[in-house]
Amino acid sequence: MRDYGTATEAMLASLTGVITRHLVWVQPRRRDTGLIEAAGFWNGLDVRQFTVGAEARSYAAAGSLLGLDPIRGEVGLNVRMHTIRFSGIPATVLNLLNTYHLLGAPVEVHRVFFDPVKAVQVGVPVRVIKGSVEEMPLPRAAEGQSAEIEMTVASAARALTRTLALKKSDSAQRRINPADRGREYAAVSGAVPVFWGAGKSQNGTPPPTATVPATPTADDRTGGFSGSGDNRG
Repeated sequence: MRDYGTATEAMLASLTGVITRHLVWVQPRRRDTGLIEAAGFWNGLDVRQFTVGAEARSYAAAGSLLGLDPIRGEVGLNVRMHTIRFSGIPATVLNLLNTYHLLGAPVEVHRVFFDPVKAVQVGVPVRVIKGSVEEMPLPRAAEGQSAEIEMTVASAARALTRTLALKKSDSAQRRINPADRGREYAAVSGAVPVFWGAGKSQNGTPPPTATVPATPTADDRTGGFSGSGDNRG
């Protein structure tokens, strides 16, 4: 069972009801600069700051525009998909789609509770999803209708499916340090034959040359003697 803290657990056990909100935090990379910039959304009515851990984060208001499918938790390494819906296409969401590279961007979803009578926050935000953006296509709405954007978030187990090349490529290393050339030739490593010292690799050794015997001469046929005379003494 998830631990929401003493204050939240006490409110959930009461009969006064509860108001639940979700905070979506995305860390995509800008298309123009390559820098990572975070963006936050929540299904509240105004822009608000929430303290997550020791970090103060600002979340843009999405009102009733942001919806989240029921969250399913399970034990194991299966990659679970979660769907976050942005209906009506708010300007902040359009900016996210047009300005940033979203594929693979880290995503965190926190759940926060409010007192239904006092409308004040109870307890601290609790993380319910941690993963990365799997896809977020921009739909086209029919004439006279509104479109709905869906962000598919893969659980953190998605990182276990990445191949070594994705984690050790030159481009990934340059994003950490642009001057690091340690993996500059990682893409062709092992594909180009390299010769060390006097030895040669099997791929670089030319095929053996067949030796053709020479045509015997007259001396070879007579045992080394030539001429018609008798040279015996």
